[in-house]
Amino acid sequence: MKRALFLLPALLWLHSAPAQETPKVPQEMMQRLFNPGATQEELIAATKEAGLAGVPRQQVIEAKLIWGLRKQDTAWLVKMLPEMEVLAKNFDPTLSAGIKSADDIRAFMAFTKALQAQEKKDEAAYKNNILEAIWLSPQQAQLFAQSIDKGRREAKMATMKLDLQLVLATSSGETTTLADQMAGKKAVLLDFWASWCGPCMQLMPELKKKAEQLSKHGIVVAGINKDDEKAEAVAEKIRNEQQIEFPWLIEPADRPLTKMLEIDSIPRMILVGPDGKVLYNGHPQDPGLWSALQKIDASIKAPGA
Repeated sequence: MKRALFLLPALLWLHSAPAQETPKVPQEMMQRLFNPGATQEELIAATKEAGLAGVPRQQVIEAKLIWGLRKQDTAWLVKMLPEMEVLAKNFDPTLSAGIKSADDIRAFMAFTKALQAQEKKDEAAYKNNILEAIWLSPQQAQLFAQSIDKGRREAKMATMKLDLQLVLATSSGETTTLADQMAGKKAVLLDFWASWCGPCMQLMPELKKKAEQLSKHGIVVAGINKDDEKAEAVAEKIRNEQQIEFPWLIEPADRPLTKMLEIDSIPRMILVGPDGKVLYNGHPQDPGLWSALQKIDASIKAPGA
């Protein structure tokens, strides 16, 4: 398998803080305003404080836009369309937090409309808007292409079913199947990871929280290791270090799940129903995961909700 780490929806030329800062504004405030790991509540609080501290309105809007693009949070971006339109009309490059031009803002507006069309299954509108986004800001083609790949993958997964009887090894050397793990459960959430994948290891604490939370809703979480050598030993070592108490599995050497699910980057999460149907295939931090989980149990709450 190609050792490609998942690139979070992000703007590669954007900085964590604006190039030009108001001297009176504390650096710590600007770091919170442009913190890529901030929750929605933390971002809203930071934008309010930044406004009161005299941070230029353009930088505040850019911070909100960058956050929404990183998360690919369609609902958030749609609400921002009026602000993006104002920003595009009044864009001042001397105040920019990293966005280069008004055309980039217009590209992100088109991208937002493409994401909205994608959710509505409006293929024609999606194509028109995504092409407009690429035309206006070709340097962001990688970001826009992620949305194209996601849409195509979701369309393919909609008709796919996994073989729940596939024999898998555990890190302790036993054998099991997804059917065994899902017995009496509503679904299983598979987390594909490897020890060489930095983002995978950074997300381990979050994975443990998911396992604890979802177990209360009848959904079992299981890790699936993809190390190329001594996978069982590596997985068992990580299980002990991280104090993992949920199923800790090893993918077979011929990578049947990787091939079927088209896993070309990790971390990757797959939500599987009791009939083997793939309900979600994407990054652990994509909001779409929680949407899929809430279709199984509406009482499940996403982080920060």
